[in-house]
Amino acid sequence: MKEKILQVKNLPFFKYTWVGAIFSVLNIVLLWIMIDMMHIPTLISSTVVVGGLFVAKYFAYKLTGLVA
Repeated sequence: MKEKILQVKNLPFFKYTWVGAIFSVLNIVLLWIMIDMMHIPTLISSTVVVGGLFVAKYFAYKLTGLVA
């Protein structure tokens, strides 16, 4: 039973979930900072943040071994 639990913890799904969760929170925080604190227009802020995080997420997937 313990071996099966260890196998489940090593699935790439958990890496994928953590990367997705981190980037989702980062998206919210960066948009909040750029729109509310820096007073940058929403269209510009969202384009920069979403585009930048899209590229960063790809490199995070490569770093964690989820993309070959």
